[in-house]
Amino acid sequence: MLAHEPDDGLAGPAEGVPAGPPPAGQRRAPSPDREVLDAARFRLSTRDGSPVTDPALDRTLEDVQSVAGVRLAARYGVQPPPGQLDLGASLVLLGNLRLYLDSVEADLFDAAADVGMSWDLIAAI
Repeated sequence: MLAHEPDDGLAGPAEGVPAGPPPAGQRRAPSPDREVLDAARFRLSTRDGSPVTDPALDRTLEDVQSVAGVRLAARYGVQPPPGQLDLGASLVLLGNLRLYLDSVEADLFDAAADVGMSWDLIAAI
């Protein structure tokens, strides 16, 4: 993984993506430390051994993969190039993904408060 690339997370590794810095003027906030991400994934994957049964998650994963494919095609010139409708559809899905993540985050904040985590501790994470 390149330092300027966000963690692959749900979208999986990007195949055929050229190495090198991002195009000029395109800087991103750094993702969390790779070791912290790996530790968090390990913790959650071994939590209880049962598969996730949230039906919205399957659709969300498909949306992330679709948007990531259009992003890579637009950014790196992968063929076929995305058209205006592809980019527009990706922006629609991205807005919906943001809403989904906001609701997940709100639920987790509520759960953290319910088990007595302080806001200082939550902010430190």
